[in-house]
This record gives sequence, C-alpha cells and structure tokens, in this order.
Amino acid sequence: MKKNLPLPLLGVLTILFFSIFSCSPEDGTNGLDGKDGTNGLNGSDGSDGLNSLIATFIEQPGENCSQGGFRIDVGLDANDNGELEAGEVDSSEYLCNMDSSGFPFTSYVSLISQSGTDDPTSVIVENSLSLGISWVRESQGRYLGTLDRAIDIGKTVIFYNTPSTHTGVRGELVGNNQVRLELQNGINVFADNFENLSFELREYE
Repeated sequence: MKKNLPLPLLGVLTILFFSIFSCSPEDGTNGLDGKDGTNGLNGSDGSDGLNSLIATFIEQPGENCSQGGFRIDVGLDANDNGELEAGEVDSSEYLCNMDSSGFPFTSYVSLISQSGTDDPTSVIVENSLSLGISWVRESQGRYLGTLDRAIDIGKTVIFYNTPSTHTGVRGELVGNNQVRLELQNGINVFADNFENLSFELREYE
C-alpha cells in the first residue's frame, strides 16, 4: 500500500536538496600575500682594534732566571707604529734555561744589531762552543755569518727572535761554516736597521 509523506517533512527535504546542490565546488580566492617590511639602516662602523705585538729578548742570568733564558713581552700597539715600546708592555713571561752543565750540547749566544748599510755587530752572551762568527751585509735585510771553524751541521740547530722593528726573520745554516739571516718588514720586503736580535747556535754531542 502506497504511503504519502506528510507535507511538512516533504518541504524540509526539498529545501535540503536544493541547498546541497546549489553550493559551488570551486575554491575561494586566495588572500593577498604578506610583504616583508623595509630593512633598517646600517649602523656606523666601529673603530679599528689595536694590534697585539710580541717581542722576545735574551734574559741575562740574574733575579728572573738564574741560568739566563728569554723574556717575552706582550702588549697592544697603542700608537700604531708597529713597535712594542716599553710603555705598551702589558705582561712579560720568562723562559728560563736549566742548568746546562748536564746538557748534551754546547752553544754560542749573541745579541746582533745592524744600522744603515753597515755590517752587523754582535755582543756575545755565552760561548761554550769557543766559536767566532763574523757577519757581513750581503744586501738589504740579508746577512751572512762566517764561522771561524767548521761545525757538524747534522747536529747543529739555530734559534733567533724577531726584533720589534720587523715582521719576521728567516735563518739557515749554509754548509758547515756559515749561517744566513734574512729580516723582513712586510711580505718579502727585506729591511735593515735592527737592535738586539737574539741569536743562538747550538751543537749537540
């Protein structure tokens, strides 16, 4: 037997049907993309920092080192002249020699200075090698030392410091009776005029 739906229910279903099929299947329009804010202005450059400098000197036997040794001064180049002056030294450290009486080597230690186009001069600090070295200026910043006797080059080493007036030192043994020093004040810029370059030639047994 056929049954009829009540009129109120039929009206609700009709409205629901048209509501469903009248909705658009398409996506809505995207919103506008956000934009980055404007960059701020660059700040002012700060002041250049000061360069740190290190200077090494031979320390004579005494209160700081009973057997002698080396003093290392450290500080800032306050006046920017490339030299660590006495008033710019912030701290000093000492590398002291031990009693060398039992060490298996003998040594020649000196302080070397040079001015203008003159040959370097040296002040001997220690010479248990009983050795003499005569220095000549080969060219600007290059110096050759000739020993008054031959050494065993296979058992010999040299040590030296960089004067505060220069940026670097290179040294080498030339055969068994000569040594060469080259002083730089810049990259591959050889320069004269220095004081108290610490130099040691040490021959092991």
